[in-house]
Amino acid sequence: MGDGHVVLRVVLCTGTMPKWCSSPRRATMSAVAMSTSSSTAAALAADLLDDLPALTEILVERLQKAEESYLESQLLTLEQLSAACTENLSSILTVLAGRGRVRIDVARATGRLKAEQAIPLPALLRAYRLGGQLIWEQMLHGARGVSPVELLDVPGELWAAIDTYSDAAVEGYREAEILLTHADAEARALLVRTVFDDHSDNPTAIIDAMRALGLPERASFVVVGAEGVESRPATASDTAGRLQSRGITSVWDAQPDGYLGLICGRSDSDVEVALTELGTVFEHRVGVSAPFSMPIGIARAVDEARLARRSAPPGDASLSRYESLTLALLLVRSPDTAREVAARTLGPLLCLPDDEREEMLATLEAWFECDGSTAATAGRLHFHRNTVLYRLRKIRDLTGRSVDKPVDATELYLALRAVRLLGDPRS
Repeated sequence: MGDGHVVLRVVLCTGTMPKWCSSPRRATMSAVAMSTSSSTAAALAADLLDDLPALTEILVERLQKAEESYLESQLLTLEQLSAACTENLSSILTVLAGRGRVRIDVARATGRLKAEQAIPLPALLRAYRLGGQLIWEQMLHGARGVSPVELLDVPGELWAAIDTYSDAAVEGYREAEILLTHADAEARALLVRTVFDDHSDNPTAIIDAMRALGLPERASFVVVGAEGVESRPATASDTAGRLQSRGITSVWDAQPDGYLGLICGRSDSDVEVALTELGTVFEHRVGVSAPFSMPIGIARAVDEARLARRSAPPGDASLSRYESLTLALLLVRSPDTAREVAARTLGPLLCLPDDEREEMLATLEAWFECDGSTAATAGRLHFHRNTVLYRLRKIRDLTGRSVDKPVDATELYLALRAVRLLGDPRS
């Protein structure tokens, strides 16, 4: 018995082409035109086109039995499923009948529809296989009296067509998945932004957003404000992933001035674990709000986190807690006033050449950090004690304030901290 008869026997028994069989038409079937269909295939396909409604009904019934996803889907209606089956059966049979060209737009539209309606991709591919099997069964039923030799080319043409349409459907499905993923990401980003926005006039907006994001309504909350040279959404999502691996829920938003994060701890210890982890993520200033337990406190906590972040000098890789701030909080909350006071206090000292001005400020800073010890200041700066005394006298002469007087020293310290935190007040 020849190979052709073996192929036909396999097809007749199983309804599918054997894997070892490769039809010479298979490689060309995806071409736009398929006018080379055999006369037998064309005649059988034309007969099936006349009975398309009944064919559709059978296919829909088989799909619902074979794939629970079609029954469970709350989005894909029976009418949509029937329409998709009708369009694909009609398009495939039209091509096989030699009455038209391949219409991959039909298959791509079907793929997009199934993705949008949350039908799994394997279920989509099975639908095409079931459709192919149904067409072949009906062709065999209508081929009584036709010699096996005349049927040899029919299975190859049919399954090549099924492959062409199912491949196009997969492309449509993948395209829709990408768009849906992008839309989901945009929707989530909008919800996260809603969490951090001030909705004091509509508190339920935050509650609704947190519920949609799956966040708890009561927890050990803190807001984190992290400085970023160039804020990137990927860093925000990576941070959430790191904390999630420690069992801690959080959401992050990339904003123009850095990142905002809401940490939702089950306890205060969760918050501490999360803050320790942040030290491995962010390389610049990080501010942390005071703890709170209700979503209504988020807007205030956002302000606290930003103030805490600004309480450290630019360039520092430090974590500052709002509840620990004292003088720095006063300065960063009223920066314009702080700059004005610094300019008045330091006066001519700020007009010195850059290098000399920095020498004076560094000496003054070291003197305060060494608790007013001239010897310790000299040791820290690696200068002779007399050099320190000379600079302190020059600061007195330029500012009219002596570090030996408590009130003068207080004003000098406040002005120094303002310059370090807020920059040169003259700019």
